[in-house]
Amino acid sequence: MATRQPIVSVLGHVDHGKTSLLDRVRQTDLAVREPGLITQHIGATEVPDEVLQELCAPLLGEKRLDSPGLLFIDTPGHQAFTTLRARGGALADIAVLIVDVNEGFKPQTIESLRILQRNKT
Repeated sequence: MATRQPIVSVLGHVDHGKTSLLDRVRQTDLAVREPGLITQHIGATEVPDEVLQELCAPLLGEKRLDSPGLLFIDTPGHQAFTTLRARGGALADIAVLIVDVNEGFKPQTIESLRILQRNKT
């Protein structure tokens, strides 16, 4: 049986860089094309093993990852999208909680952390 891709949910407060971080991984520019520059839906992106190998090569040197790739879930950070964050957090095998170093923990950051704790992610 093939190993499924781990699901990585990216959560945090609005405008703290979740989609921008994923844009860097995906080599896209979705963040600047979102209405009002705010993600308003859950987005999923498959990052295949080959891309992970390329992204991680400077850190790994001659070593290789043994991975089926990753499936990233981009969740909206706006207050109005609590349900979407909860669904994204419930799906996660791995979570990335984005915290703005200048603003610290904001309401949706704390809410996201609680979602992840509740789901033991």
